[in-house]
Amino acid sequence: MDGIQIIENAIPEKLADYFETMIFGICDGVEVEPVIDFRVKREPTAIEANSSPISYKHVLKSDAEQSQYLNLFSIIPQLVCQRMKIPLRDIPYARIFLTNPYESDNAHMQPHTDLQIDHGVVLYYVNDADGDTVFFDENNKIIKSVTPKKGTAVLFNGHILHAGGIPKKNSRCIVNYNIL
Repeated sequence: MDGIQIIENAIPEKLADYFETMIFGICDGVEVEPVIDFRVKREPTAIEANSSPISYKHVLKSDAEQSQYLNLFSIIPQLVCQRMKIPLRDIPYARIFLTNPYESDNAHMQPHTDLQIDHGVVLYYVNDADGDTVFFDENNKIIKSVTPKKGTAVLFNGHILHAGGIPKKNSRCIVNYNIL
């Protein structure tokens, strides 16, 4: 898998609405109880004046844990890979990240790659938000920027440096899958 591919309407609209409701607890303008439990995640890659944005994470799958929601959320990379005609052998890591708006001079977190092994990434946007996902070349020069749009996925080679944007207006929620 080479490059960066943007897949709009990556999953059916009703499913996109369902995932958004599970996380944000809003369905057709009505508040309902969100079901995803989050843990606080400090953003050390965005420390500025001894302060950093507070984000939240829910681990769907890692070496140490597996969420009861993994099977449900696994439909996203399955649909993306099926649509792009890419075989999906495994999902070694999957996480949901929620970042609240934060006033900062930084536009994004520190550029990084998720794993050192060959892998792909499916990044799914749960909601419309500011705080673009930014992609970099090997010299840390920006090569692409993607604005979060509900239902959109970005499929890219896991060796491409990338960084999550810091939202200024509304919460930004993504589901990050490392795939083989």
